Amino acid sequence: MHEMTANVKRVAMVAMAGFAILSLHIAYWQVYRAPGLRADEHNTRARDRMQKMQPGDMVDRNGTPLLTSRRTSKGWERVYPEGRDVCHLTGYNDRSGLQPAMRDAFWGVGEYEKPWSEFLEGLSAGNTVRLTVDLDAQRLATQLMRGQTGAVVALDARDGAILATVSSPGYDPESVLENKWEFEIFREDPASPELNRVLQGRYPPGSVMKILSAAAAIDLGRVSPETDFECDGDYVVDGNEITCPRAHGTVTLARALEVSCNCAFTQLGEYIGGADYRDYVKRFHLLDSGALQLPSVTGGMGELEGEDAEAMLAATVFGQGATVITPLAIARMTLTIANGGLAVQPYIVAAVEDAGGSVVASGSGRELGRAISASTAATVAGMMVGVVEDGTAQDASLRSVQVAAKTGSAQNPAGEPHAWFTAFAPAKDPRVVVTVIVEHGGSGAEAALPIARRLMRQLLSAE
Repeated sequence: MHEMTANVKRVAMVAMAGFAILSLHIAYWQVYRAPGLRADEHNTRARDRMQKMQPGDMVDRNGTPLLTSRRTSKGWERVYPEGRDVCHLTGYNDRSGLQPAMRDAFWGVGEYEKPWSEFLEGLSAGNTVRLTVDLDAQRLATQLMRGQTGAVVALDARDGAILATVSSPGYDPESVLENKWEFEIFREDPASPELNRVLQGRYPPGSVMKILSAAAAIDLGRVSPETDFECDGDYVVDGNEITCPRAHGTVTLARALEVSCNCAFTQLGEYIGGADYRDYVKRFHLLDSGALQLPSVTGGMGELEGEDAEAMLAATVFGQGATVITPLAIARMTLTIANGGLAVQPYIVAAVEDAGGSVVASGSGRELGRAISASTAATVAGMMVGVVEDGTAQDASLRSVQVAAKTGSAQNPAGEPHAWFTAFAPAKDPRVVVTVIVEHGGSGAEAALPIARRLMRQLLSAE
């Protein structure tokens, strides 16, 4: 009898275990995986649902539509009311721009799904994706870059929100898919209008890199803004000659930043050393990808230790050598100085709102850690003010607003130097960061600075 009872218990335990496994299996597919399966583009029911349901809009920070939709015989078709002004944000189909990353949000599926609401109320419109972008700033930046190749990015210095992001040349999203010939012309265009240069352009940074170099050396306590350097017009490191446009004589580090002295910064590299320099590059997240809901690339840098490291470091500290960086990364570096030395990840999606206007999800700038001390950041910011007041960026000054900035001209083997300019304002209480690159523009002060100045002026006056 006892043996029979034990057998019954064993059978019961097996049955219970089987029931538990079956329950977990059903729960996994019906609960945990259900939103993803319903949202999957290969799910025929999901496709049928999307034909009946109007996808949500994309709007700027003030609610102006950037991407909408209209009903056709085949379902819902996307409409691009702002055309080329926001082309790299909207893209031209559901596989470009922000559309693939925000697909679930637009259609209200996946993590944005509300099955009970749909069951009780039926299908409605999808969610609205509200960006941090200011359309007026976006339009101005597009206009200022017309006829130029390059990129503009503006950030809110207080939280890292992207206020404008323009890659030039752009394109008209509606005309790209007008017919297969237009599409082929677009894809084969040697000017690469589909390339989002803000996030995918890899450029030598030139003299804007001197901001990080000065910050690293000061933060390490190895120099101060008053440390003297000698510039005879050239400086030789391991058989490689570094030149300046003219001999600056004896210059302090602060003055070297103002006049953008390559020879002084080459010597500064000897104070920092390759290992420490690489460490500060990591602290600033300079080579990181854009980490947005858009395709982006990482930066690159040559080896700063080992064979030829001395020459590579000498070139790297003033923005040449093997270093390549995206415009957004330079803006993020500038934001770190403006933010008191704390690195912040910029963001572009402010919120996802349902058809009733309720916020389903929201975005914000993410702290990445401290790159330099607050006192170092304040010191470097003061040096950047000197660049505007008595250096290469004097044309960047704004009436009643103190600007901190740095110009740059980056040598490249393909022709004229790339023109850089990066700045934040007001210097004491930063609200706006603007970074501009004009490919083959020559002088940063002449080609990139005027674009940034106009954009800063509009952004500050709009508040």
